[in-house]
Amino acid sequence: MSDFNSSWLEVEGVVLTKSQKIYNDAEKDMVGAKAYLEVNPAQPDKALKTIERMYGYLSPIAGETSYTTLDVITIILREGLEALLVVIALLGFLKKSGHEDKKGWIYGGVGIGLGVSIVLAVLVKVLFASGTFGNNNFLISGWTGVFAAVMLIYVSYWLHSKSSAMGWQSYIQKTGTKALATGSLFSLGLLAFLAVFREGTETVLFYIGMASSISLFKLVLGIGLGCMILLVIALLILKVGLRIPMKPFFMVSSLLVFYLGLKFTGMGINGLQLAGVLPATTSDFLPSISWLAVYPAWESFIPQVILLIGAVVMVLRDRLNLKQTFKKDHTKEEIIHDIV
Repeated sequence: MSDFNSSWLEVEGVVLTKSQKIYNDAEKDMVGAKAYLEVNPAQPDKALKTIERMYGYLSPIAGETSYTTLDVITIILREGLEALLVVIALLGFLKKSGHEDKKGWIYGGVGIGLGVSIVLAVLVKVLFASGTFGNNNFLISGWTGVFAAVMLIYVSYWLHSKSSAMGWQSYIQKTGTKALATGSLFSLGLLAFLAVFREGTETVLFYIGMASSISLFKLVLGIGLGCMILLVIALLILKVGLRIPMKPFFMVSSLLVFYLGLKFTGMGINGLQLAGVLPATTSDFLPSISWLAVYPAWESFIPQVILLIGAVVMVLRDRLNLKQTFKKDHTKEEIIHDIV
């Protein structure tokens, strides 16, 4: 299993283009098999069953591999959409808060993220064997996932707090027409960087692995078409998203960012488990939900449950405060009316 984990970097791009489900199952079972072998006492029987299951669904896609332009587009859309959604939410916030002129911080984070992703991936390919870098790749994706998740959860809370008219007016009164603090702008740029860097490094590594099995023309064409599709999606969302009323915008944005934060939490912890930084305690009772990055391991499941509970408590608390404020203001109006 250690050898498999180290070699995964060489084949994960192949697996992803063949089947999204197999890719998700493999990353889940890698953690599960390792957990069964490291628990005290070890459970080799369960580990062997997991390995046999992996062999069963991975075997059909082994052998000679060739790629098409569609495979190239699929990878960039899969990896790029989540980063794109984070960037769009940040740009939307700047637009709504009257600081659209500060969007350079967001674009700067995106540009640096893309640049660092390309440089790191090329260095990995040139200086390291894939097997040597395997665990380090898990480590990088794990930590960036966790950091990005923390910032996404904070941004989600911030957006939710501004979803009411009173919350938004309070924010406007405090900030007025002043520019956002440099620290806040840096944080937004850093979040854009983390989102792009996390997905970008993996994407570039996938493409480097694919290069020997596809013509240069098809590879470049697929990357170009994928980028164009992402650009069209971004323009559509921005044009529509920036024209919707304030409350729906912030509500939808907060839900979207929270979803990504919840998913990055699971993916980040899973990456740290694959790198051996965190232990993995699996359970057959825990669910496995790929689109939410929910894995059957307590170390990732519990933080995600805590985040969900925290979100529900926050929403209920805000609604209660809103009702109390409404009653208080309503009483004041009645008293003024009686005096008049």
